[in-house]
Amino acid sequence: MESINLENNLKLSFEKLPHTIRLIISKTDEEWVCKKETLKKLFEFVNIDQAHVFKGRLQLIKIDDRITIQIKNENISTISAKTFKEVLNKLK
Repeated sequence: MESINLENNLKLSFEKLPHTIRLIISKTDEEWVCKKETLKKLFEFVNIDQAHVFKGRLQLIKIDDRITIQIKNENISTISAKTFKEVLNKLK
């Protein structure tokens, strides 16, 4: 499992499953919210200048080289698209 540390003791983890990747937001090592998506769709998302992925509680919004992470329509953190893509490459 790969992880990116976020602000406010939050962590974005990537769990590789047989056909999908499970993205998990944890708050002090306790799962808060998660979403499953294919690796192909995550790469498509990160390679577009402006994009929005997922509906529901967890959403990722990409503008240029920054990805904003939202939970329940509230911005909780921002990470670089480069960092996100580096983690995806490790999951291939």
